[in-house]
Amino acid sequence: MTLDALLRDWATRWGGYTAVLGGDTALSFAALDDAATRWAATLAGAGAGPGSRIALWGANQPAWLAAAFGVWRAGATLVPVSTFATERELGDIIAHADVDAMIVQPRMGQRDFAAMVRALPDGVRPRQVWPLASDGPRGRGPARAPADANDGEALACVLYTSGTTGQPKGVMLSHRAILATVPPTAERGGLAPGDVVLSTLPLFWVAGLVIRALPTLASGSALVLLETFSASAAVAALRAHRPTALHLRPPQVGQLLAHPDFEPSMLAPIRRGGGRVDWFAGHLDADRARFITGYGMTETAGYVTALDWRDAAAERASEIGTPLPGVELRIVAADGRACAAGETGEIRVRCPGLFSGYYKQAGTGLDDQGYFRTGDLGSVDAEGRFRFTGRSKDLLRVKGINVSPAEVENVLAAHADVEAAHVVGLPADGLDQEVVALIITRGGRALPEAELRAHAAANLSGYKRPSRYLAIDRDEVPLGATSKPQRATLARLAAARLERPESSRG
Repeated sequence: MTLDALLRDWATRWGGYTAVLGGDTALSFAALDDAATRWAATLAGAGAGPGSRIALWGANQPAWLAAAFGVWRAGATLVPVSTFATERELGDIIAHADVDAMIVQPRMGQRDFAAMVRALPDGVRPRQVWPLASDGPRGRGPARAPADANDGEALACVLYTSGTTGQPKGVMLSHRAILATVPPTAERGGLAPGDVVLSTLPLFWVAGLVIRALPTLASGSALVLLETFSASAAVAALRAHRPTALHLRPPQVGQLLAHPDFEPSMLAPIRRGGGRVDWFAGHLDADRARFITGYGMTETAGYVTALDWRDAAAERASEIGTPLPGVELRIVAADGRACAAGETGEIRVRCPGLFSGYYKQAGTGLDDQGYFRTGDLGSVDAEGRFRFTGRSKDLLRVKGINVSPAEVENVLAAHADVEAAHVVGLPADGLDQEVVALIITRGGRALPEAELRAHAAANLSGYKRPSRYLAIDRDEVPLGATSKPQRATLARLAAARLERPESSRG
């Protein structure tokens, strides 16, 4: 089966049920299927098909899903682009992905996406660009979409994620890989036709698309999308749609609960969701609101392990679940041996949802037995319970998103007053970190913090930008045996400076 065939199946089973809502638009499963056909016909009429890469740049809305399924129906590969992307980041992704054509939401709030696309240099700007509109493609093309354009091994998506070198990595996911995780994720979530799910996870990342949106639709449930998150928009959605399930990120939950118009009764219908019930500060009952979470990544097409809505409340409060069907976990010590039960080591994964490699990049991160080396640390106890301990890769985790310190350092180092930049995450062992930049200025100049903030804002998505800047001297940078800066020691230095603000310069 392919994602295109999956939508056809949903339309047959639940045609009249609402599939997705957002803004003033609501699409039934049948309407979503029809919109996908119109997009596929438009794309095919312009020459897109198997082997074509179509970028999709837009916010969470029904039209995004219609266009995505249209790309798949045409047999092409979807390249989602983050709405956080700056002009530099947009150009890097479009060029690296060899994008043939693009579907773009013309504006999102104050951001003129259409103008940013037009500003791309010749040779990078796609030859064809269509506006993402709620009523579907303009210029409908042929009356019919191509039939049976896909096979299960065809590339469904190239999803871009941060890499340790500072360059974005294009993770290639086949239809087969995505469809290996969607049904078991849907089953463990416990949703059913008639449920209404409010999700704020961006569709352009694996969490929003493969962990939340597709399993929601695969359950016959309605997905409520917010174009951009605000506490007031979430309150309005709770009032208008009375969702029976929620999937918000922890900072968003705090903003929602603190909003003056929030009322605890708004959460009364909630029975399912993603995350932890305790994020809601006692407003949800763990036995009635059976939330799940899990462990996964882009390279595994979503969850590797996940809780089940039928698990006991105590387990759902602290565990991250058991492996999905077909998933094999190995815990490997630094010396390459298999870890004993309960011993912490690197998590390696072999699973049906495994990616097809990185686009235009040698190496897959697989060991000689086909296990993906996640770079994360964890353990499996004698009873088979999986524990996630932390990260060993040189990546930060900010608001649930991977951030490459090298990318941020490269941007900051381009400033004329910066001799070197070192970026760390605090707390060093946290699952959610603050980005801190330690700056060595040229010639001992004062730290140009305001200029650096403006420079970062022009070149980095908001979640990648340092929240704190500290000036350090060259001789304060600890070097390892290979003369590389030791980031862990730098993180301790930053933590000490921030505890004693008077000791920092600039």
